[in-house]
Amino acid sequence: MNTTMPPAVNQRPTLLTILCILSFIFGAWGLFDSFRTAFTDSPKEHLETTKAEMESQLSQVQGPGSEMAQKLMEQAIAIAEKEVENAKPIGMSGLVLSALSLVGVWMMWNLRKTGFWLYLLATIGGLMVPFFFLGANMVTFLGVGFMALVAIIFIVLYAVNLKHMA
Repeated sequence: MNTTMPPAVNQRPTLLTILCILSFIFGAWGLFDSFRTAFTDSPKEHLETTKAEMESQLSQVQGPGSEMAQKLMEQAIAIAEKEVENAKPIGMSGLVLSALSLVGVWMMWNLRKTGFWLYLLATIGGLMVPFFFLGANMVTFLGVGFMALVAIIFIVLYAVNLKHMA
């Protein structure tokens, strides 16, 4: 009687499982948010709220550095207006890139290395969209900065798991 077990099928490491689950959540949120941006009045409503808050804060800014703060707030309002003007293409880009990212994550979930490259492409594309539609300025760099940090962490952690993928 042979009691040896058959060779184990490639099992997904715990870290890869956690990364994929988080990426599925972020991807689903990206689809929802992009749909809202492309097909609703949400960006316009957000602009009105942002303008009111910024104008209220602009009147309170005084003292050293107030000129720079005022300039930054004015630039933020201008960027928010550009965002509303380009809401549909920004939202459509987000839908496509979120869907590509989700496909890549699904492939990595199934231990396929190709998914990493698709995820990487979609992530880099997602970081470039704001610069394409809103321009390269301080406000855009600040907005994309945090997203880029999170993206780099996820890319590095996925890359560490490439050895488990075929």
